[in-house]
Amino acid sequence: MTSRPGLRERKKERTRQALVDAAIKLFGTKGYDETTIAELAEAADISPRTFFAYFASKEEVLFADTPLKVETSATVLAEPRPGERPVELLLRAFRSVMEGGTDLTGDLAQLRATLILRTPALQAFALRKVLEGQRELARGLMAAYPDEVDLVTASAMTGALVGALVSTIAALFADPERAAELAGQPERMGAELERGLRAAYESLGEVTRSGSLP
Repeated sequence: MTSRPGLRERKKERTRQALVDAAIKLFGTKGYDETTIAELAEAADISPRTFFAYFASKEEVLFADTPLKVETSATVLAEPRPGERPVELLLRAFRSVMEGGTDLTGDLAQLRATLILRTPALQAFALRKVLEGQRELARGLMAAYPDEVDLVTASAMTGALVGALVSTIAALFADPERAAELAGQPERMGAELERGLRAAYESLGEVTRSGSLP
């Protein structure tokens, strides 16, 4: 039985969420570059100094859900099903993120995608986060199939699926009108992300079956 978090932990989580909510509001209305850490802190009713107890930078607030996504994926990768192939396990890990509380279609995810496209300073930070997550996935895949998947294979497989997901998100949010439309249709957004992952999965499947590129 999972114990309920204590009062201190619940208060910290509320403050952390308040900072995320403030970022969604201020970044979305005022702009990322124009919003200061002091303004985020004020909106969450904390001091600017206390802000750094929760996030190292403004950029980190935009990626507040990343650790939970990595944790969710790692949990799936640690338990491959009998007969499940590496690429199938990876796809299931991605689906677990999209279907769970760490979905890729919520307000924070949509704001993050839009701001990254508009803000050059965020693009390098986002790339680093993507690569960090990809390395975690590759390590999990290697651990799940120690006699079958080496570093190069694991990196290529995770890179293909991560790249498909990132490219699909970028394509969907490149058009402001489409982005606004998708913002009100999370189910459709999820279906489009699934379609992108499926295309990458099928390509990987062809390589696996034939031993060469299709």
